[in-house]
Amino acid sequence: MDFLVLRALFRAVLLVERPPFRAVFRPFRAVFRAELLDAWPPFRAAFFDARPLFRAALLDARLLFRAALLDARLLFRAALLDARLLFRAALFDARPLFREAFLAARLLFRAVRRPFLAVLRAERRSVLADFRAALRADPWPFLPPDDSLSEESPKSNEREDPGFDELLSEGSGSIHPEPDQPISI
Repeated sequence: MDFLVLRALFRAVLLVERPPFRAVFRPFRAVFRAELLDAWPPFRAAFFDARPLFRAALLDARLLFRAALLDARLLFRAALLDARLLFRAALFDARPLFREAFLAARLLFRAVRRPFLAVLRAERRSVLADFRAALRADPWPFLPPDDSLSEESPKSNEREDPGFDELLSEGSGSIHPEPDQPISI
């Protein structure tokens, strides 16, 4: 049989059998509720009586747990201090080995670096020699331009900029008036 057929059959039986099942258990439901309501006050009283005992047991357990935790902390600290001392001793013993390895690596690095530096120095010398020869041949391209020889000084008041006149306000004179002149706004 197919699963869907079985499921449909089960649902049909369930729908048919549910009302008689409910009819049988309905009186028991009322009895169960009555028993539950009758049992609730003694259960609540027992719970309230047991609550201080439970709290006392919990406080005792907390105190025992704290004592065990403090003991464990002290043991852990002692073990940590011992481990630190052992680590320092091992590090102190290994320091000369580290130093020897570092010196050997540094010598190896210098030996590998030496040919590269020789190539860079030779390149720099050839470029420097070319620069010096070019400077001796014609020093003028390497000198900065001298503005004092130009016809227009940047400080002259006679500029030929087309938009420069718009920036200046009408009027003449200094922006600082003479002491005997009134200030005009």
